[in-house]
Amino acid sequence: MLKKIIITIGILLVVLLASAAIIPMVFKKEIVAKVKSSINNQLNAKVDFKEFDLTLISSFPNLGIKLNNLTVVGTDSFAKDTLANIKQLQLNLNLMSVVNGGTYEIKTVNLDEPTIYAKVLKSGKANWDIMKPDSTTTTTDTAQTSFKAALQKYSIEKGNITYDDASLGFYMQAENLNHTGKGDFTQDIFTLNTQSEIEKLTVKYGGIPYLNKVNLNAELPLDIDMKQMKFTFGENKIKLNELLLSAVGYLAMPNENDMVMDFKFDAQKSDLKNFLSLIPAIYATNFKDLEATGKFAMNGTAKGTYNDKSIPAFNVNLGIENGKIKYPSLPSAINNIQVKSTISNPDGVIDHTVINVPAFHLEFGAAPIDGRLLVRNPMSDPFVDMALKGNLDLKQLTAIFPMKDLTLSGLLNADVQAAGRKSSIDKGQYQDFKASGQMQASNFIYAGKNVLMPVNVPSAKMSFSPQNITLSNLVAKVGKSDFAANGTVNNYLSYVFKKNQLLKGNFNLTSGLIDVNELMGSPKVTTDNKSADAKMTIFEVPENIDFNLGVKAAKVNYDKYDIRNAKGDLLIKDKTVYFKDMALNMLAGTVKMNGSYATVNPKKPKVDIDFGIERMDIQQAFNAFNTIKLLAPVAKFTKGTFSTNLKFNSDLDEGMMPIYSSINAEGLTNIIQALVEGFEPVNKLAAALGSADLKKLELNNVLTKFKIANGRLNVSPFDIKAKGIVMNVGGSNGIDQTMDYNLALNVPRAMLGASANNAANAIIAGLNSKAGTNVSMGETVKVNAVLGGTFLKPTIKLKYGAGDGTAKSAVATTVNQVVAEKKAELQAKAQEKIDTVKKKAVEKVTTEIGKKLGGLFKKKTENP
Repeated sequence: MLKKIIITIGILLVVLLASAAIIPMVFKKEIVAKVKSSINNQLNAKVDFKEFDLTLISSFPNLGIKLNNLTVVGTDSFAKDTLANIKQLQLNLNLMSVVNGGTYEIKTVNLDEPTIYAKVLKSGKANWDIMKPDSTTTTTDTAQTSFKAALQKYSIEKGNITYDDASLGFYMQAENLNHTGKGDFTQDIFTLNTQSEIEKLTVKYGGIPYLNKVNLNAELPLDIDMKQMKFTFGENKIKLNELLLSAVGYLAMPNENDMVMDFKFDAQKSDLKNFLSLIPAIYATNFKDLEATGKFAMNGTAKGTYNDKSIPAFNVNLGIENGKIKYPSLPSAINNIQVKSTISNPDGVIDHTVINVPAFHLEFGAAPIDGRLLVRNPMSDPFVDMALKGNLDLKQLTAIFPMKDLTLSGLLNADVQAAGRKSSIDKGQYQDFKASGQMQASNFIYAGKNVLMPVNVPSAKMSFSPQNITLSNLVAKVGKSDFAANGTVNNYLSYVFKKNQLLKGNFNLTSGLIDVNELMGSPKVTTDNKSADAKMTIFEVPENIDFNLGVKAAKVNYDKYDIRNAKGDLLIKDKTVYFKDMALNMLAGTVKMNGSYATVNPKKPKVDIDFGIERMDIQQAFNAFNTIKLLAPVAKFTKGTFSTNLKFNSDLDEGMMPIYSSINAEGLTNIIQALVEGFEPVNKLAAALGSADLKKLELNNVLTKFKIANGRLNVSPFDIKAKGIVMNVGGSNGIDQTMDYNLALNVPRAMLGASANNAANAIIAGLNSKAGTNVSMGETVKVNAVLGGTFLKPTIKLKYGAGDGTAKSAVATTVNQVVAEKKAELQAKAQEKIDTVKKKAVEKVTTEIGKKLGGLFKKKTENP
């Protein structure tokens, strides 16, 4: 009997296992078709999944559907946004509903490692609104009824959920979310038990982070009435870091547009330390060792309707009594913390919101700080009443808060007040907006192991009035740079309270040293003042700034340049820095400049500057400017000085260097005195002409007009006179180092070389013998040449005759050219001799004929 039972159980197990393997295979094709039909007929989105699996074993007694690597991408305005990217979506279906072939019942849903980005535009359009409009067609009706929600459980594992609502200015991000919900969704009234864990929760409203990467753990049961769409909070626990909250009340959605709520929340534990855990900097640093005493209270209510036109009435209270914060390892504390604050709205009209902090008080050690804040009518015409008064010895902070490897000291004194309405500022009625007081700093020091640029401010003072802020006695040192400044900031109230208002200012700034490299964060500079392995980074000019700065700096370090005696005016406006009458000394010369540096497009800065350069050293200029290295490499082999007037404009790359293809420049350069030696194209020319003297060119007061465009330097023809040579040069060269120059030379015959001179003299002697003339070769020879190739591999071709660029062929060509000129001269002289003989013969014949004719007429007269 036992044997029969075992055999029967074995057969049953085999049948069950076989069924578990066969059933998914039988229904797979049909289920895949219904899934795709439902997606295509109901969603306006691009949906894709890589794998589709069915299982019965792990999901028994339900049939499991697994969609792997599921993505949902929006269309139209959201075509570039991925709404969902889910590693695996599992739906467990009622097995009998599948076997019967009717509507499939979804029992559980599980999302494994989903990344969901829910986005709402300012217009209110949401990227999850992807359901197609209802249709009465049979196909759509069938698709809509293919699946039916009969949920009993859902879960999310290791999820990352972002909700970004531009219409409300609301942002929420949940990182590493684990969430489960259990309840019978087939019932109209049931209880849903939820449990949530979020490793990092961030909540922002209006750009202000109210929760910043806070850990959340919540058990929240909800009594759900599906017919009324009403959700009532049961007994719950919500833990934010160390702060425990509870909430009671309900949330209802009676229609598509309204959300009705009535709930209260309260902090269950009224310890100050629990509240401080919400402050990221405190919670992240030795929070367990923190001693915090005092009473903390936070509670609030929200009641009313939330929709496009209204918000619920609400009231939030926060208070601290007799608070104290101290780290046991440090000698001092923040004492006597007293805060009372309320944010309230009595009727749901946003403009009726009131923020009121009637008083707050705290003591850093024994130094008291007091203040108040009141804000009313934040939407229509904000009213502000605030005050801050106190003295702070910053060294006390290092005795209160852990600050490893950090030096902080100095005295801050503040006594400021402001009260009035925004409308007074809009109308320019500053007398109706009361703003006064001053802030003063002395002996401020901020330095440490991890501080890139230590800051030292011996003195600074700001005085406030409704019209402006006056800065006086500012003396500061930031890193290696030192500053002394004074001036005024105007229109600051309009800048704060109104959009797109200019913050105006006038300042005078003097400095012994401004290290731009250090202030901009790069490049690193070695001891020999040459840039190391880092590049300059783009400096973006702030917008809505209108500043005039008068600048004097004894020394400026910028990239590899050592600049001295810089002075002039800077105008900062429209995301552009304008240089006016700037003058400075660099590279052993003087530079004057007017122009601009613009970051209207911060990814592509532009410079447009007129330079006037006087007596700059050519070698130093070559080593300093990459543009000269690429477009005028002859400077590497030239020693001397030059002056130039240059108009220059270009785009800049991410390293603040010119984009060479975008350079447009033109100017006139005067090479005052220079020696060119070792330059390969000049060496090539000297070899071609057989003249070693040409390898060294001494230049004096050579004027060159040039233009840079499309990556090429174009040089207008100019003359060089050196060692009796007159050379006219014109042409162009490019960033790619290619050359195309035409040279016209008048070269002393003595410099051509013996072979060229002997050959030319022999031919001319032969011509003289044949013509009976005595023509000699002149003291100078004209040579026309084309300089091509590249700077490293130049080519020389004489304009007349063929040649292979060698010295031998160049000499031969030069001789032929000289002979051709002298041959023409000899022919001209021979013709001149023939013409003279002819002329004398004609004259003689004419004379004889005249005599004959004269005698004839004389005889006729005598014999009438």
